[in-house]
Amino acid sequence: MTRQSQNGPGRTLAPNPARRRFGRAALAAWLGTGAGITIAATEIVRYGGAADFAPFESLDAQGQPHGFQIDLLRELGQQMKVDFRVTLQPWSLTEADFREGRLDLVAMVDTADRRSWAQFMRSHATPAFAAYHRKGQPDLQTVAALAGQRVAVLSGPAMQDTLQAALASVPATFVRVDRPTAALQAVQAGQVEIALLPHAYGDQALAESALPDVVASSLSFSLQAYAFALPKARTELAARLQAALLALEADGRLETLRLRWLSSHRERAERQRLDQGLGRQRAWTSALAAASVVGLAALGTAVWRRGRGMAAERGARQAAEAALVRAETILAHAFTLNPEPMLIVDRLGGVVRDVNDALLGLLGVDAPQIVGRALSDLSWHVDAQVLEVLVATLDSDGMLAAAPLRLTRADGQSRDCLVSVDRLTIDGSAQVFCIVRDITDQLQHDAAQRQGYDLLKAELEAARRDMASARVGMAHAENALQDFTRAVSHDLRTPLNAVQGFIGLLRLRLQAGQVQEALDYSEHIDRAARRMNAMVGALGSLSQVSRQPLRRDSVDMARLARDTLTLLSAAQPQRQVECRVDALPVARADPDLAAQVWQNLLDNAWKYGAKAKAPRILVDCRRDERGTWYRVTDNGAGFDTAKAGLLYVPFQRFHTDREFAGTGVGLSLVKRIIDHHQGEIRLRSAPGVGTVVEFTFDPPAGTPPAD
Repeated sequence: MTRQSQNGPGRTLAPNPARRRFGRAALAAWLGTGAGITIAATEIVRYGGAADFAPFESLDAQGQPHGFQIDLLRELGQQMKVDFRVTLQPWSLTEADFREGRLDLVAMVDTADRRSWAQFMRSHATPAFAAYHRKGQPDLQTVAALAGQRVAVLSGPAMQDTLQAALASVPATFVRVDRPTAALQAVQAGQVEIALLPHAYGDQALAESALPDVVASSLSFSLQAYAFALPKARTELAARLQAALLALEADGRLETLRLRWLSSHRERAERQRLDQGLGRQRAWTSALAAASVVGLAALGTAVWRRGRGMAAERGARQAAEAALVRAETILAHAFTLNPEPMLIVDRLGGVVRDVNDALLGLLGVDAPQIVGRALSDLSWHVDAQVLEVLVATLDSDGMLAAAPLRLTRADGQSRDCLVSVDRLTIDGSAQVFCIVRDITDQLQHDAAQRQGYDLLKAELEAARRDMASARVGMAHAENALQDFTRAVSHDLRTPLNAVQGFIGLLRLRLQAGQVQEALDYSEHIDRAARRMNAMVGALGSLSQVSRQPLRRDSVDMARLARDTLTLLSAAQPQRQVECRVDALPVARADPDLAAQVWQNLLDNAWKYGAKAKAPRILVDCRRDERGTWYRVTDNGAGFDTAKAGLLYVPFQRFHTDREFAGTGVGLSLVKRIIDHHQGEIRLRSAPGVGTVVEFTFDPPAGTPPAD
């Protein structure tokens, strides 16, 4: 059925906007947290439908989409990992959008005309039709009852195909009308005996029109096939969609949606259940009649057979009890009484579920001291770190064969053992089955076996050390990540403050109409923003510095120093600092990391000179056999040079936040950058005098370059 033809050209919708689009956000709000059509999908499929085609799809009172198709799209989205973006609007607009390529998917009746411009999936639903007639007239039970009647139907390609395919053999006079209301009015006026309409339109038109003499038939009819349609070029999407529909059909989810929303499917299911019930009733009645005929004759036979049945039942029960006894005996010999020590441990909780007598004898304990307790609580008997290594090996290899394990008995005696472990499932719960073999006595009399056992123990001890080292490394990595996060905040603050300062100056110049100066400040803002972006990239590269090759380009060090000082002065325009940058040779270094070095060193010089009477910053250089040394000199607070090495440790500071704000990460980052270049950094300082920092990117003579 085409929503366009059923609406008819004269149909107007409720005063919803002409086009209502609902993407993932709106549908997620409607469906609830975690219940959208898809949540984590990356592929978007645009679906179009009709705003008033209940119960298939429509807009509710709050303007949200709901109905059979909407719930089906949610299931398909989860099945296909696709985000269906839903648009509900008048069908004529939806069909136009689909044919012009603005939609990827619609659902409509499969007709010969539409197959010329769309490819159809297999039908997944059938719209319900009802026969509307005047009160007092006999209710229509089958389509064949239309014979000889005048029947009003909707015009349009879907109904035209239905007349040719499903109603061609019915000798009735079909009168085509353009609107459902017109069909019902024809019944009211006696112009036709019946209006054959989809429930989706007929029921709504009947409710909205004053037609007291017209009623709907109690039965519904399935006359049309309703299916998804896609552009002919979308064959890959069509195949995936068909596979998802088959999956929903196989596990019953599609049928559940049909029975929930569509009256045609509910009535069909009810009829099937009714037919089955009638069949059972007829069979039961026939059986009862036959039993009545032979009842008396069979009564004696039944009593005799009952006696035999009771005897057979008693014999079967005795056989089952004997089988249970045999199974328990086998279990006792295979586990409980087995001479090899055995235990079963819960895989997730590490709790001992069962042990046999041999294991209790090996440890010299009673069952309550072991069963029900976690392995971590049995450290007296077994080293917890060794157990951790064995569990890790089990997880990686799937099983454990003859691993060395030293156990300690309750009396303090140590026993050298081999443990074999395998996984099993009991009542759906993951368990670990262990066999422990005591080889202490064998090792005392067999030197070769002792040597092999000690080798296995050494390998296990090495694995334990590696695991401990990995744990320490993980902790260091986590601490380094935290340090790096703090460093990002620290290093971005200066250019960000500069941006804020320049914005204030820019605002004042614009208010005063000084356009050229405002443009100059905008250039400074742009430069600071680029600097921040470069610093972010540099910090990101620095976090993986050991795994990335060093990039050495020609870097204009004088320009970098001057740009950095410009940013610092813009961030604190009230400060008066004498700054001088001498001529500096070009360096061979990573440009972004070099900018990071100047940012930190000049920021420190600027900050720690705040309390000097006439703060000065000098940037110059010198050369020696090592190469070019770039130098930053200030007359700030200074520090004790003997403790300079501590400044390379993150967050080590010689001044409090009350004296000078900071985090103590700048020089540690500078040191890492210089080390990465195979260069060197030196500090000279004295309290109250100032600080000299000099660095070189040049590696020592004879050192192969890092790049």
